[in-house]
Amino acid sequence: MKDPDYIALDLCGYRYNKKYPPNKERYGESYGGYKNNAEEVLFYDFAVQFYDVSFKYKGKSYYLLSDNDHVAVCDSHFSEEFETFKDAVELIENYHIDGRSLLELIDSLEDVEPE
Repeated sequence: MKDPDYIALDLCGYRYNKKYPPNKERYGESYGGYKNNAEEVLFYDFAVQFYDVSFKYKGKSYYLLSDNDHVAVCDSHFSEEFETFKDAVELIENYHIDGRSLLELIDSLEDVEPE
């Protein structure tokens, strides 16, 4: 996947999410500069490193696929795509569960893990 425009390089040449950047001064090093594991996994592992992700919300499991030219909400085998987006930030901002975006729900997600 070609790097989306929200990915930038820091002074050391490492890629980071410039739209949702880490803040190590505020949150420290524990979650790579993010306030919790869910933010680190979604804003960095999924959006910058292009890892697939799984999480639970209200006991239901969800799976996010990062493919060569898009990302998707998919089944547990990462084979059937239910909803696609051009990139991870678009999915985080526009995929809705119970009428709220994933961005709004981020602090309520459980077992958020890169696959």
